[in-house]
Parts: sequence; C-alpha cells; structure tokens
Amino acid sequence: MTKARELEREGDMSAAVKIYKSIIQTDPLHSAAYNRLMIIYRRQKQYRDELVVIKQGIDAYEKDLWDDQMAWKKANRRSATVSRSLAKSLGLLDDKGRPTYEDPHINTWRKREAVARRKLDTEKKKRSE
Repeated sequence: MTKARELEREGDMSAAVKIYKSIIQTDPLHSAAYNRLMIIYRRQKQYRDELVVIKQGIDAYEKDLWDDQMAWKKANRRSATVSRSLAKSLGLLDDKGRPTYEDPHINTWRKREAVARRKLDTEKKKRSE
C-alpha cells in the first residue's frame, strides 16, 4: 500500500493501479485499496473503470456480510429464528430478509456510484453534441 501511494505521488498511476488491484486480489475487503483505485480513476476521468471498482467493492462486502450471517444462523438456529422475527418487527430487515443497515463503506460507495454515473452520463451527452 505504501509503495502504491509513493507511485501515485510520483505520477506513475498505472503501476499504482496494478499494486492496488493485487492488494484487492489477495484481500477482497481492503477498503483503502478500493478507495485509492476509485480516486485514481475519478482523477483520470475513467468513470467506467471507477464504476467497475465500486461494484466489485460493494459485491465483496455484501458477500462477506451474507457469509457471516449464514455461518451465524447455522451455529445458532434457535436464536436466529427469534432474532429474525424481532428484526422484522422492528423494520431492520427488508422483504427479502436482508438487513436494511449497510456498512458505512457500502453507503459511501453507493453515493460515489451515483456521482460517477452522473459524470459518465454528462460525458456521453457532451460527445453526442
């Protein structure tokens, strides 16, 4: 991570991107690497690439959350049934049984995704004019 930041400061973005991608490959939940990739792509106006990274990050975090929940449910079946009923009555689960609360990283990335989509749409409109 430190080496990639140095490369960014030196202006070697392609080498930094490779390092960040390799970090994500080995640790799919490394939020700092996702964030740095998003920043690099935004600065280079590569909105499609930024959207791909955002989607990849959100998917990785949601999968990890889902896997953790399933493991807990298997280990605690009786408690899971009671907890699910309580969570539904409190409005903490959506219609599909997924939590309505999202990890702060996911919330931030969803906002980033909306901004990147707007920028991509604006860019498309400028090209078509």
